[in-house]
Amino acid sequence: MYQHATFREFDHYAAGIPSAALARRLRCTSATIAAWRSGRRPPPWWAAELLRLQEMEALDLARQMGYAKALPRLGIVRGEVIDFQSRRPPPAPSQLSSVTPLPEPGMLQA
Repeated sequence: MYQHATFREFDHYAAGIPSAALARRLRCTSATIAAWRSGRRPPPWWAAELLRLQEMEALDLARQMGYAKALPRLGIVRGEVIDFQSRRPPPAPSQLSSVTPLPEPGMLQA
């Protein structure tokens, strides 16, 4: 067994988990999590392993409950899957002159 996990492995399993929640799950302080995430200290092997086992347990529970196939449709993603850069050109500005202005309050007629 290794003494330390790789930073990439730890980041993979810790992606999307806030530092405070991650500290509670791993039973350590937020400063320790910050040191692991920044690279000042290498994360121990058990931290990445515990996160991996918790993820496997959650996916197995989802499979047993019958909604494992629905997870991708629910928008649950991991890692760097989402690309926020738009590949389409920006839309052309709309023609505001074609919009009918609303009447002033109190000027509506029945």
